[in-house]
Amino acid sequence: MATGFLQIRITTQMILPLKNVEILIIDSSSTLFLEEKTVYTNENGLTPLISLPTVSKELSLDERNIELPCKTYNIIVNADNYIQAEAIGVQIFEGQLTMQEIDLLARPLDYGSDFELSSVHEEPPKLYRPEEYEKIGTTFVLRTVVIPENITVHLGPPTSSAQNVQVPFRTYLKSVAASEIYPTWPEEALKANIYAQVSFALNRIYTEWYPSRGFNFNITSSPSYDQKYVHNGSTFSRTDKIVDELFNEYIVKAGRKDPFFAEYCDGKSVTCKGMSQWGSKYDADRGMSAISILRKYYGNNINITQTNNIAAIPVSFGGKTLKEGSAGDDVRTIQAQLNRIADDYPSIGKVRANGIFGADTTAAVKRFQTIFKLTADGMVGKSTWYKISYIYVSVKKLAQLTSEGEAIDDGTYPGSPVKIGDRGVQVQIVQFYLNQTAVYVNTIIPVTIDGQFGPTTEKSVKLFQRYFNLAEDGIVGEKTWNKMYDIYKGIKDGVTVPPQTPPTQDVYPGTPLRVGSTGTNVSKIQNWLNGVGRTYSSIPFLNVDGKFGALTRDAVIAFQKQFNLTQDGIVGEKTWNTLYQQWQNLAAQGKV
Repeated sequence: MATGFLQIRITTQMILPLKNVEILIIDSSSTLFLEEKTVYTNENGLTPLISLPTVSKELSLDERNIELPCKTYNIIVNADNYIQAEAIGVQIFEGQLTMQEIDLLARPLDYGSDFELSSVHEEPPKLYRPEEYEKIGTTFVLRTVVIPENITVHLGPPTSSAQNVQVPFRTYLKSVAASEIYPTWPEEALKANIYAQVSFALNRIYTEWYPSRGFNFNITSSPSYDQKYVHNGSTFSRTDKIVDELFNEYIVKAGRKDPFFAEYCDGKSVTCKGMSQWGSKYDADRGMSAISILRKYYGNNINITQTNNIAAIPVSFGGKTLKEGSAGDDVRTIQAQLNRIADDYPSIGKVRANGIFGADTTAAVKRFQTIFKLTADGMVGKSTWYKISYIYVSVKKLAQLTSEGEAIDDGTYPGSPVKIGDRGVQVQIVQFYLNQTAVYVNTIIPVTIDGQFGPTTEKSVKLFQRYFNLAEDGIVGEKTWNKMYDIYKGIKDGVTVPPQTPPTQDVYPGTPLRVGSTGTNVSKIQNWLNGVGRTYSSIPFLNVDGKFGALTRDAVIAFQKQFNLTQDGIVGEKTWNTLYQQWQNLAAQGKV
């Protein structure tokens, strides 16, 4: 039987490696664990290279084939103090290395029952400042093409209620490449397709295609509308390397600066006016280059261009490959960044940051390239430069919030709300501000600074909002963000956090609430009942859904019984005012 390869990287907080993590690999076609397929990670969070049986790669090279051209496996990850994680249906192709990255979530601290999610309107995210846009006709587009640090992906068709996720731009591209094309195809076919995928995504961002239509995301994961993206899915080393090389290069039409909308389809089950993916494979078989393939489908007036406007990268690649014997500021930059990365990946080793590319720098670069699956030649070309920069920025931002204790003093609102399900540096900043405030306000619970906006962080945000008389939705919009920063700056400058006056009385709406009632007022009483229920266990916990059903009625009756009110399950004025007052009293004591 044919053989493919798998390597797994386990991290936490999106970047820090976890060692000695136990991983079980299961054949998807079997209910039994494979013998000798329990593996462990090293100090870089990586497993050894794992050989796995698969099917012949010829299946992935034949357009007429209807069988799955690979074998699939499931992965289960266990680590002390972390929530168990899994990856399902990881594809293994003959002769190809599959990469599966899994970021583990720390087990949350137990702060009792969590609040339910609120339903609020979110403003479409803006990746850039208003002055970075210009108006062309009736459309606002970016003045220059910028490679974003992150992209917000809607995990379904545009109008579906699917989740939004924010992921690094290159992570998105690697998933698209792994989902849209087979890694066994010729190199030039892979490059042509990845050029089209980069250009397609940048066009969506450049034109604000979805935000301009009122959606709060940049692109969808649906291939019917955009490109196929699998959140937290596996990728392939071969296509990953091409993405790292081409992520800032895209297609343009002659005389234009905007990324070309490079429509494409498989050319087998679906045809379109753009590139045929299977057609590109056969073109490459005949010796055509990537640019020739693209011009065949999109016209001879297209070219490939690139931008060095890359968000969050401190210094752009200078265009000249650095290698042993090179010298200057660019070498010193790389040496300093490698030394900082080595704090979290010690096997890289420290080098002399003297601006001279010697044998020690070559060895450190090779070790970095091996860890992050780049060609380990010890030279710093574009792919390695930007990978070093990306990892450096990631570990540095994380350190600013944790072990190095450097405060986040910028305070600039990120442009879109930070909310449950989000992950990354903006979440870490919110958690940092919450913890600073919690030292002085005992009703605000401290949280783990892990970059993961889960129920405990949402709860702490709500308690912050309650204390400072903000809309209590658990979402860090601009008002909440600015208030957090103001309080943090006051603490840093030695100003005591001022006591807050309780919110004004939430006035009875005038109409009794009962079974069948819906809306914001029902959500309020459900929240209050949950808060009071933390002290009075006879009151059952409710989903805060704004719907007055049988469970809400039972909770109201339990409350009425507890406080000697008429037990009718209806929230009239007396029950409303008593419930609100009890909730307020307990909130002042930090018990809700």
